[in-house]
Amino acid sequence: MFSNSKLKAIFNNTFGHCHFCGDNLIFNKYGCKDINNLNGAWEVDHIHQKAKGGKKDETNCLPACVRCNRLRWHRKGSELREIILLGLIAKNEIKKGNNIGQQLLELKRKRLSGNKKRRRQ
Repeated sequence: MFSNSKLKAIFNNTFGHCHFCGDNLIFNKYGCKDINNLNGAWEVDHIHQKAKGGKKDETNCLPACVRCNRLRWHRKGSELREIILLGLIAKNEIKKGNNIGQQLLELKRKRLSGNKKRRRQ
């Protein structure tokens, strides 16, 4: 676990913004567990994952909002860029309202429904 001064140093590395999406973070909402109030909540993101030999200290860490950090999981930067690019393409197809866009919305609905069912177990 990081001391308060080390957390402050990590937080200040990005001037209090998520290093993924750029949203403002609130220092006192570090590790927030309230899923209904995640605005400004943040976690420490290890740049080089610990499981892959990354250091367990503040020099290997940046602040990330809870949403981004949870979506990242084990993915590297190149994988995240590909996901974002595909997401932008998908969003554009949905906006056009074409067949591909409709299929993507249906896949999204199924995915969210499946996620909800898994949480109830």
